[in-house]
Amino acid sequence: MEYKQVNDYELMYMIRESDDDSFDIMFKKYSPVIKKIALKYYDFAKKRGSELEDLIQEGMIALNRGIISYNESSGVLFYTYACLCIERHIITYCRNIDSYRHAALNYSTTDDILLSVKDENSLDYEKLIEESASDRFVYYKNLLDFKCSNVFELRYNGFSYKEISKLLDVPVSTVDGRLCKVRRTLRENDKKMS
Repeated sequence: MEYKQVNDYELMYMIRESDDDSFDIMFKKYSPVIKKIALKYYDFAKKRGSELEDLIQEGMIALNRGIISYNESSGVLFYTYACLCIERHIITYCRNIDSYRHAALNYSTTDDILLSVKDENSLDYEKLIEESASDRFVYYKNLLDFKCSNVFELRYNGFSYKEISKLLDVPVSTVDGRLCKVRRTLRENDKKMS
């Protein structure tokens, strides 16, 4: 059976029925997605001695965990859930190979440099250079505690406050509070680096 002939829900049903071939089909289907996400963080990982294959392997591990832990009743598409699992796992891998205390001291930041976490009163800033954006994203994410980093990552990826609230199962006010904490942390980091 070819992966283009079945959708995710059919595959999930077959996996739940202990069909080992369906795992292979699911991995084949999501390998381009994993590679695309891994490429986002490859420059960062390469500078720290990791290979693209390492990131892809971490993505495969995350997909496996996502398949096992996915709950259809959550109302989230499997694709969305899988992408989130894969990206979080790869970011955690990158965080482990480079903690923020070992980061270069020459990062120049500005208040809310990542445009997606600006509040309405913030000044507009020029877009970051494409190739350094993922490095800086991982660097900033390392500065945050787990709960704030989840909200930060989702907001950075374009999710609305309401969507983040549903995905993390927290009130919208909590999402707003955590994003305020993110902004404050980035400002403090900016002061330290200046």
